[in-house]
Amino acid sequence: MKKKFAENLHRAVFFTMKRLKKDGGFGATPKLPATIEDTYHGLKILDETERFCGLPENTGIEPELHAGFLIRFLDTRPCLGMKGAWQLVWCMNRCGLEAMAKKLASTWFLRSVQRNSEGLYYALRISTLMNIPLPYKYSAEELRAIAAFKGILFRRWMAIFIDKKTGAGLIDHTAAASWVRRCQNYDGGFGFLPGSTSYLENTHFALKALDFMKEQVPDLENAERFVLGCQTKNGGFSRKADAAPFLDATWHGTAALIYLDRQKRRKGSGT
Repeated sequence: MKKKFAENLHRAVFFTMKRLKKDGGFGATPKLPATIEDTYHGLKILDETERFCGLPENTGIEPELHAGFLIRFLDTRPCLGMKGAWQLVWCMNRCGLEAMAKKLASTWFLRSVQRNSEGLYYALRISTLMNIPLPYKYSAEELRAIAAFKGILFRRWMAIFIDKKTGAGLIDHTAAASWVRRCQNYDGGFGFLPGSTSYLENTHFALKALDFMKEQVPDLENAERFVLGCQTKNGGFSRKADAAPFLDATWHGTAALIYLDRQKRRKGSGT
């Protein structure tokens, strides 16, 4: 059966492929050089679309080409934060450099204790992907401080993820889901906080958080309308309707459509 959003996702793929550079990386625009962040977004768009509905003909991930870019990037001995480390490890693992990615993860990126929510969030994502346990432990008091359920939507999503992955049990997920739902606006999108302006990245994180907790979006039809309204004529997505499309927003749009499909299927099954 043809997936509902296949055409939208394929348009996003064509937009993405125009940002692929000869060196194997992706850039934010056709004229800007490749970066790790943009390469992560580009590969994620291709990977998730392929898993969801298949890719258009003559498009797709070329592991050897992208691996060459990643190895050359490593040769520059980059100084990365945990977010950049996660993006690099994911790209390497996806492009056939699994052994190298695992070594980097265990000897470099996971060797220091993360004392903030962003650091621990990405450390947990790396350890989960590479099947490497974190080499350090946290007390309940440390986790309570690191994973405090406060701040903007993305920070609260990180707290939900950390709480679940560490088994801390410090967050009331019913209350957390209720807060995320209150971030949805009349236009269907989600804001940084309840009552704030809708943006595509917040909508992606809200859909992700609710899916993670197996909770429903309150206004699913309007959420779909908001996300589709962010897709531009050239296939890319913008943060809001009538804005310029970029690769990062296109990744958020791609992921949001796939989560919307999962929400619709859950709603249809009554779970």
